[in-house]
Amino acid sequence: MAGQPPDPRTFESWEDAFQYPLPVVRKLEQQLRKNIDENRQKLRSLVGASYRDLLGTAERIIEMDEQIKTVGSSLSDIGRKCNAPAVGRVGENHAKMRMTRDGREYGRNQAMAQTKVLESTLGASARIMRDSGDALTVAKLLVLSRLLYKSVGDSGEASLVIENHGRKLASLRRKLLAFIERSMQRPVTDKTSVARTLCAYTLVTSSSAKDVLKHFLQVRLQLIEAKAESHTESAVLQMLDSYRQTLDDARSLFPKLFAESLSHLGKSPLLQDLQLRSLSELSLDVYGVWIAPDVQSFIPWVRHEQLLSSEVHEGLDAWSKHVQHRILEAVTVYLRTETAAHAVISARKGIVSRYLSLLSASSNNAKSKVVEQLRSVFLDKLKSLAEDCAREGSFVLDDLDAVRTTTPPKVSTNIWQLASKDFDGSRGALHLRQAVLQGRHGRDEGVRLLCGKLDSWIERLHAFSDITQRMRSTKWDDADFDFDDLEDGDALLECLAKEDPETLRDTLRKATSDAVRRMDASVQSAFKSGGDEKLLLRLLRELDRRKRTLTETIGIADDIEVVFADLVPSLHRQLAENVAARVFERTPNSQKKHTVVPVSLWDGSPALPIQPSPSTYQLLTMLQRTMYDAGTDLWSPAAVTALKSRVEQRLVHQLNSRSSIESEEVRPTTNGHTNIDEQPNGEVSEHADPGRSAVVNGESKVGDARRNHQTQQLFDVLYLQRVMRRRDPADGPGLQNVAPGLQNVANELAESVKLDKASSERLRKSANEYWKRTHLLFGLLAPSSS
Repeated sequence: MAGQPPDPRTFESWEDAFQYPLPVVRKLEQQLRKNIDENRQKLRSLVGASYRDLLGTAERIIEMDEQIKTVGSSLSDIGRKCNAPAVGRVGENHAKMRMTRDGREYGRNQAMAQTKVLESTLGASARIMRDSGDALTVAKLLVLSRLLYKSVGDSGEASLVIENHGRKLASLRRKLLAFIERSMQRPVTDKTSVARTLCAYTLVTSSSAKDVLKHFLQVRLQLIEAKAESHTESAVLQMLDSYRQTLDDARSLFPKLFAESLSHLGKSPLLQDLQLRSLSELSLDVYGVWIAPDVQSFIPWVRHEQLLSSEVHEGLDAWSKHVQHRILEAVTVYLRTETAAHAVISARKGIVSRYLSLLSASSNNAKSKVVEQLRSVFLDKLKSLAEDCAREGSFVLDDLDAVRTTTPPKVSTNIWQLASKDFDGSRGALHLRQAVLQGRHGRDEGVRLLCGKLDSWIERLHAFSDITQRMRSTKWDDADFDFDDLEDGDALLECLAKEDPETLRDTLRKATSDAVRRMDASVQSAFKSGGDEKLLLRLLRELDRRKRTLTETIGIADDIEVVFADLVPSLHRQLAENVAARVFERTPNSQKKHTVVPVSLWDGSPALPIQPSPSTYQLLTMLQRTMYDAGTDLWSPAAVTALKSRVEQRLVHQLNSRSSIESEEVRPTTNGHTNIDEQPNGEVSEHADPGRSAVVNGESKVGDARRNHQTQQLFDVLYLQRVMRRRDPADGPGLQNVAPGLQNVANELAESVKLDKASSERLRKSANEYWKRTHLLFGLLAPSSS
């Protein structure tokens, strides 16, 4: 405590402070200086406050002095004027003023003021609607206009003007209702503005909350139905957007937000509304005093009926069912006009995704059923397009009769003729390759026309098949919803991504199979009606090649493999019949010229023929040429087999029918020359006696000549038998039929000639060897008999 300075208030004199040590005195000094500063600050603030109070008091005294002087002057003036005549004049003037106010002149002024305000409200209402302003403000102006119209009408003033304003007032109500409907249809994010629009409708029509909800949904339904008239994908998407927007607006507005907005309307008089008083056109600050008291005190009346949440849900459910039905109708009508499959696929992704996004925010089972209906509508349309695409192939052969009746220039199969033609080399050897293929396959103008149509059809089928693959690879995960949020979302995804594409592919496969069958039926009908077998064979070849392509890409039915199987053999038989008939029409006359047997050209011991007779060679040459003229592309192994079978039948019949005649016409020869009844033109006389014993140089007889002729004929038959050898599928692979008809003829000739076994075998080997040397000359006959 020695360090604590003493309290100065205990000192009796200043000398007492110096009785302490110097440090204590120093602390005492510092404490005293600090106290002095604090007291100085307190004194200064106290004096300043008092000074300000004194200045204020002085100013107030000055003002009071001026007011006292003014009052004194006024009292002195009143005293001078306060006499009996002056007081009388004031009373009279006041009485006149009351009479004017209560009289007719006041009523006229009031009517004029209210009419002016009425005109201003009509003009302001038109301006606000033209600028797309607030509908509730226009509704309040309409209510005010009604009140003013009624007030002026009851006064009986300005009847003509009021009648004109009445018509404008009725027109304003209709325009306001239309403006309210447009405002309800307009998509906005501010729900408060929508609530004010609904309050405007309530104020104009005095409707309850339930009626307002019903009208709001009806207006949005009209908007959705108007968009459905476009019949486009974008219109359907806009319908879904409006549907979703309406649901969001209805859930946000009703019942709470709308009820709160409606409660503000009945709290204050209409003329005290800040929005109305802020309109400069009305000039309420000037004309407000002339407005009738009942108008000034009017408070808008609205029906405050409580709207329950359950009623809102029921109303939305009933409205949603109708909207969903309209959406399905719009999708159906749009798909009815759409013919492009890729557009349908794109619309399917967009519309179903948009609806699933809407569905994810609700658990309504009715909406889930609509998704299934949407799937069915799109799938039915795609199936219809698939059937139409496949059915187009059935009409490719509709022009078959026209192609058959035309006689286009024949396509040359001689590849060496292409050397004399000029081809455009800008695309490499493409044109040359096409010319070679066209000549190789006998594609004339008619066949190329049908092939072009078939290729176009195949290309469309491939494009449609690619579309089905695109359906499988469609990504549904990029949408703004999750299948896990949906009821049976996994099953729905399975249907959209797998079941629908598989169903569509099955439909395309079945329709394509049916189209191929109808093509087969068309070709068969053309064949039965006498169609050109060459054209039909070429057409069937093109069809079969494209059928294999369809089998690989689309996977048409397995039983399609047997299509054309019954028709092709019939066409081969018809082709063989026509070719054989054309050949044998010219062979009888030529064969009569070659009845002399060239014995001198025989070889061996005994001498036997080593080459066929000229008539046989000419027969094969003519057959080869006729086959070439028909087209080298036609002679498949089956066609050559059919031709050989038919030629063999004709040969057997001809050989059997002419065997006796040819025997009688045989003449003996010496050194290869005949001298018995020889005609000038080298032909043997048909009236010669074959039974006469004709001997030249004592060597040849008629019997020997007949034997030589039969031996030559046997060689010809063996040679023809080797040529006519053909494959038979029934004999198994690698085995060949030996022409049984000619074999019988050969056996008969062998018995008649009576050759030994060695000579017969040598004669057969000579025929085979000659065929090996000459088969390349008859290339069209060689493949199946080599």
